[in-house]
Parts: sequence; structure tokens; C-alpha cells
Amino acid sequence: MQRVLIALSAAAMASAYPVTADSLNCREGAGTDTAVVTTYTAGTDVEVVCQAEGEVIEGSSIWDQTQDGCYVSDVYVDTGSDGYVADKCEGGGGGGGGGDNLPGLDSTQTANAQGILEQVGTDDVGLQGCLAGFATALVESNIYIYANEAVPESLNYPYDKMGSDHDSVGIFQQRAMFYPDIAANMDPARSAGQFFDKMVSISGWETMDVGELCQAVQVSAYPDRYAERVEEARAICNAGGIS
Repeated sequence: MQRVLIALSAAAMASAYPVTADSLNCREGAGTDTAVVTTYTAGTDVEVVCQAEGEVIEGSSIWDQTQDGCYVSDVYVDTGSDGYVADKCEGGGGGGGGGDNLPGLDSTQTANAQGILEQVGTDDVGLQGCLAGFATALVESNIYIYANEAVPESLNYPYDKMGSDHDSVGIFQQRAMFYPDIAANMDPARSAGQFFDKMVSISGWETMDVGELCQAVQVSAYPDRYAERVEEARAICNAGGIS
């Protein structure tokens, strides 16, 4: 009975805000890897009962729990604020965030990120390396392990999603033509080790702007993207004990 009373009390205090997306899925947890419970259309008023940390969507890690007990990305709800407008949900946001998950990451991303964090310590690259590693991983794959049919061997290893960018695989989207050890490319820690090996070979890497350092390693066609993810990377590194 106590749980029911708490839930009713929270619902009574919730505020309603309009949905801005044409079609917005409300999910079991605060991430797109969780099941869809219901769908809202543009203009529907949803009650924000509480808010949780979850998968980063368009730069925001905030997810709103609605009156239906499911979660929607706060990006698609016009609360009038980019920050929190309600209390944080008890126990976090289920599959998409909270609990033991790292900031802004779901359980799959967190497991992958732990491998990267371990490699940061193994290679002793400190906060600078951690920021560069995670800013790159966020841009390249959102910290998911990608296989690629263009690299058939990649299908022999555990992966989270399928990609199709040339012969790029893994969290860091390392190209098979330059990184031929596919087993390493598909492993969070080992692929991070390959990233750090190249990073420390760059003169002045310890003090270089993080976005520029990521680009120096990756040589991307979109060099400005890395700087945009540095603060997300910092939250992950700090939560992982690197500051």
C-alpha cells in the first residue's frame, strides 16, 4: 500500500508538458534499447512524474517518466528547460540509465566503457587520454561495438550493432585496412589500446586540445564533432574515477 500511495502522490505533483515530436515512443527504460510501452503524438500533454539519467539523445541525457510509467527523451518534451524540472526517479531509469550505469549510458554502453576505462589505467594516459578516448568513442559509435558485413571476420565476435562505413568496425570504427587485428578492433579494451598507442605517438598529445587530439588520431572527414562530446566524456571519466 505504501508504494501505491507514493506513486499517487508523485503523480499528483507532476506537471504536464506537450510532446514536440510527430511520434514519440515511451519506453520501459531511459534508453532506445528498451521496449516500447506506448507512443505519443505531437501536441499530446504528458505528465513528467520524475526524471532520470539515460541514453544521450541530441546532447541531453535526461529522460522523463510519464504518467504511463514509461520513459521518453526530454529532448522531445517542451518543459521550457534544458535541465531538470522534476525530482529524480528512484532507482534511475531502468535499462537506459541509473543504477550502476555510467552517466548518460545504458547497460551495454557502460559495459563497453568499463573496458576503455581499464585500458586508460593500463596505458597510464590519465584524464587527457580518457577524454580523448571517450569523446572519440561517443562520436564514432556512441560506445557500441559495431560489426560490418564488409569485414566478415567482425561477425565472429560479440557486437551490439551493424555498421556499413567502408571497412570500419568496433567502438572506435577502426578500419581493417589500417588495423588488421579484427579481434582487437572488436574488443573494447584492446581497441582502446590501439587508439592510445597512436595517440601517444603524437607530439604534444598531453597538452593538445582534446578535440584536435581526437582528430589527429582518427583523421576524420568531420573534425569538429569531437570537441562537441568532450563534456560528456568528462562525466564518464570522472564517474570512472579519473579526474
